[in-house]
Amino acid sequence: MNRVKLTSIIYLSFMALLLVGCCRSADDTWDDTKTCGRHMGRGFRSLGGKHGDSRQVCCREDFLQCKDDEYCMQDFQAMEFEPLSDQNYSKEIAMVGTRKKATTSYVPRADEFQDPRDNPALSSIFQNVHFPYNSSLVKSKEGRDTVRAIAEYMKKHPGTYVYVEGHCDERGAEAYNLALGTRRCNAVRSQLIKEGVDPEHIMTVSYGKERPLDLGQTEEVWARNRRAEFKVYQQ
Repeated sequence: MNRVKLTSIIYLSFMALLLVGCCRSADDTWDDTKTCGRHMGRGFRSLGGKHGDSRQVCCREDFLQCKDDEYCMQDFQAMEFEPLSDQNYSKEIAMVGTRKKATTSYVPRADEFQDPRDNPALSSIFQNVHFPYNSSLVKSKEGRDTVRAIAEYMKKHPGTYVYVEGHCDERGAEAYNLALGTRRCNAVRSQLIKEGVDPEHIMTVSYGKERPLDLGQTEEVWARNRRAEFKVYQQ
């Protein structure tokens, strides 16, 4: 039964090759015919119990044994191949080693970030960026200058990481303000990246209206609370 099935499969494959041959060149058809013949020969040898012995590849010559004269060794010169270091046929497999870059970067935890206002050298650089009402755009010149100053500092000190916090005033629903705070801190992050800061060194979080600087209810107070605030970690 297995012999009948294999013969049928080979016959159908050969017929399919002939049917699609009309849209191919004579050289392509000849190559496909030779390939089909080689596979048919292997199939008949398998039916007769001649499977060939498996063996371990230990050198380039063993790996590239071609019986067809049309295949040249020069076609395989660019192939990446590493022979086994041992020649005693151990149980190791000859494979190309995977090249991976060693990663030594460290991502600090949230509780490791410090308020820059506690450090005189940082407090003048990492100042709050304020936003207009119901907006996440850094429109003011002071805000843009602050972002550029922070970017320049971080590029000169590559071991610096920053947490950008998005804040809102007390007006509006909680969910809306959380989303608005997210847009604000992400807007500052995007500006820092445009200025050349490593994206992996910038984290963001939104607190919405939960952490106001001032509990008053005047326009001036609300303007102060609409901000992006920074926390800093330095290696």
